Amino acid sequence: MTEDKPKVTAADIKKALALRHSKEFFITECKNGATWYKNQLYRFDAVAIFKSWAHPKIIGYEVKVSRGDYMGDNKFIGYMQYFHEFYLVTPTGLIDRLEVPTDAGLIYFNPKTGSLTTKKKAIYRSIEVSADMLMYIIMNRLDEERIPFYSSKAEMFRDWLNCKTSNRTLAGLIQTKLVQENARLDSELNAIRQTVLLSDNIQEKYDAMLEVMRKHDLNTYRPDEVLDKALGLICPAWVADSVIRLKREIDGMSEKLKQNESEVQPC
Repeated sequence: MTEDKPKVTAADIKKALALRHSKEFFITECKNGATWYKNQLYRFDAVAIFKSWAHPKIIGYEVKVSRGDYMGDNKFIGYMQYFHEFYLVTPTGLIDRLEVPTDAGLIYFNPKTGSLTTKKKAIYRSIEVSADMLMYIIMNRLDEERIPFYSSKAEMFRDWLNCKTSNRTLAGLIQTKLVQENARLDSELNAIRQTVLLSDNIQEKYDAMLEVMRKHDLNTYRPDEVLDKALGLICPAWVADSVIRLKREIDGMSEKLKQNESEVQPC
């Protein structure tokens, strides 16, 4: 009776690669640019960046879990230009080292132990690091919706149904997402409350201003224009009007006094 081989998923291999690069920067499901990238858009299964200015090294990984997938898809040949070293990673024995491109390396994943074994060392190549890819990595790290090791939520739940992802891990992911979502909603609610309070305060001040204008017989139809004109005067309008009326009365009294003086002649 032959022993059944354990089924290997791409997520299994990516998790093993993440463990191997625990001291380096590591990311899965990485692209060479934005979705609308002007050149050929590639999606890399995994990328590891070593923390060294003197000896920079960016490693790219292409994961294959079936023979048919490897034979029917050779887009990974175009990936190699983005990395100092490039590796194919497969379950043990899936492909032979002689089937791997000259510059690429080959790593076997043992599904029983979860270990990785380098079957063929990749050739180190001097490259010009892609600024677009690095920008994508930065933006990707800022994406709260991203799920590590999986290309989609559907893939994660399929793994969970196949008992590949523990209930505790799944619960942790969901709990983290719920906490983040709750914090976001609380923040938005507080912002709305502050906006409402500010709006009420502004309305109260506006109503008070109109009341003062009515008290001083100012037209409230266009308060901005009326206030601008009123404040531009040296003195309030009602004072100016009072001065004009007073001057007219004084002038009238002076005129009457002159007439009276001319009518009264000495004997």
